[in-house]
Amino acid sequence: DDDTYEDYLLSDDENAPKGKGKTNKAKKANPENEDVDERLASMKNKLRQKKGPTTEKQKKRREAKKMKNSKGVKKLLQSSAKTLKNENIKQKKLKNGLVKMENGHMEADESKELIKPVKIQPVFNEESKIVYSKIDFAANPGQKAKKSHQNPKEILKKLKDTRQQINDLKEQGESEKAAELQNDIAWKKAFDKIEGKKVKDDTKLLQKAIKKRKVEKRVAKKKWTERKEKVDHDIAKRQKKRQENLDKRSKDKKNTKLKKASKKGRIIAGY
Repeated sequence: DDDTYEDYLLSDDENAPKGKGKTNKAKKANPENEDVDERLASMKNKLRQKKGPTTEKQKKRREAKKMKNSKGVKKLLQSSAKTLKNENIKQKKLKNGLVKMENGHMEADESKELIKPVKIQPVFNEESKIVYSKIDFAANPGQKAKKSHQNPKEILKKLKDTRQQINDLKEQGESEKAAELQNDIAWKKAFDKIEGKKVKDDTKLLQKAIKKRKVEKRVAKKKWTERKEKVDHDIAKRQKKRQENLDKRSKDKKNTKLKKASKKGRIIAGY
């Protein structure tokens, strides 16, 4: 290393600009240029020796830098980072949901523990069936109640009979029995209403229903007679037409036979 950079530098004559007219062949032939190239090569070698050889770590770092700078690797890294982020968010949401569900179950269990069962004594109704509440509701509340097709005349008659019975008991001085009978009737009405049955105890409405039924019967009877007359008329008409067709057919047959006979030579009046 005793040599200095000055030994490798060119002289003033060598650094002087050369004419433009010189060709490449002249340059190659010039031995001074060859000396310059040799000097530069030796300088590069010396500098490399001073730096020392590259270690494995340095090589790996350089390769890693190259990989990072490449576009394909950048895209892969970005996509993997996004997927990891989404997975983390999903896991957090699931954890939060599970915690909420657990809290909800805990609250429900605690509320169940707080509520204590109450023992209810069985109650029986008129039909000796167990009633599970103070009021005897219908067995199937969702089911529609059947329509009562009772005759309003019969209902009106029953109402009049019961009222007459109550009045008779009151006149006889048995007011307690009359009150009991009225109470039983009231309870029966209440149970019927709860079960969804129609309570028909209004005399005015019953009388209206009777009148309505009479009118309906009259109208239905009239319609039935008209329909029957129409049906009979249609039957007679069809029968008449059938008979006419049969007569015509028989007449046509007869005429064809007579025509054939006249053609064969028989003398028939009218042919």
